[in-house]
Amino acid sequence: MKKSFIFSILTLALLLIVGACGDNNIPKDEKPANDGDTTNQQTENEENNGTKQDTSDSDDDLSSLLDAIEEADDQLNLSLGETGSFVTTLGTYDMTVTSAEIKGYEFDGNESELDTWVLLDVTIKNTSEEPLVAEDLMESMELTEDEEGSGYMDASGAFDSVQEFQGEIAPGQEQSAQFIAYAYESDTYYFRKSSGNVAGGSSNQVMWKITENDMKQ
Repeated sequence: MKKSFIFSILTLALLLIVGACGDNNIPKDEKPANDGDTTNQQTENEENNGTKQDTSDSDDDLSSLLDAIEEADDQLNLSLGETGSFVTTLGTYDMTVTSAEIKGYEFDGNESELDTWVLLDVTIKNTSEEPLVAEDLMESMELTEDEEGSGYMDASGAFDSVQEFQGEIAPGQEQSAQFIAYAYESDTYYFRKSSGNVAGGSSNQVMWKITENDMKQ
């Protein structure tokens, strides 16, 4: 019985020694299991820092642009043939209204919702360093017979015979097309940037005053 007990003790001791030796055989250069997590965290931190830098740069650019808009002069008494300069959140560009024409109550199969249609010939020159989308620029323009009132938007897409502004205008390039809107009969019309855009701080105001004598009949 005593011998059996001693044998059991020796066997247990031998197993403990073998187990200890097995632990010591783990390679010393083996990386801890959480090293991958540390690397991922470092990468995530670097990406976050890059995003913060990009956001900071974008904020600085927007702030500079808004300052430029605020400092830009309004041009409120332009006549046909004269050029106005816009400073907007979309970019900078020049616009010239070259001619205007009263088209009557019905034009090209479309009846006016008011008294008449007014057609303008317009040229836009991109003075920015990036391309500008012509449709975006015209979407913010309006015609009105009441300088203090609301205006009417471009409806050129509804007419087959009206040349609509389309596509990009490259830096330094021009595009000529047309603007048409319904309006009440009046001896004076105003073509301008939408008052809502100006009030929101996205552009300076540029406005053409077009009298009945200036228009083709």
